[in-house]
Amino acid sequence: MMRVVLPLCIASWLLACAAVHSPPSTESNRAVEISDPIERLIGRLSDSYGLWRNGVFPVLGLSSIASTQKLISRVFEMTGFDRGRVTQHQILETRQVSIPGDLPDIYTAVLVDTNLGKKIVLMKFEGPAGGWWSRVYDAETSA
Repeated sequence: MMRVVLPLCIASWLLACAAVHSPPSTESNRAVEISDPIERLIGRLSDSYGLWRNGVFPVLGLSSIASTQKLISRVFEMTGFDRGRVTQHQILETRQVSIPGDLPDIYTAVLVDTNLGKKIVLMKFEGPAGGWWSRVYDAETSA
């Protein structure tokens, strides 16, 4: 009898400890994470081991103190898409994000509503010689 009870007690204790130390997981928490297009993009880019940085980007010709609005306008002036050009845009959110695998790994992410749908513009000033690096992504609105 003792051989059966002791393993059951140990298993129950381990399950209880795991439940106490696990962060709460609710449907609403997962829905918030999934619905945030910037966080979803950062997750995708983080999984690419830095390969997302490769490729061309427009030379914006703006100073390090240029406003976000001016930077976004210039990015869209210089970037074309399969569906045409962005002719109207409105900044919805701007925040600093960290993308692991690149040092320094801090970028400005700007969620923008455009005539071509929602876009995320990532940008970072890389010094006087490099200027502004930027890349535009579609903001995936479905999970």
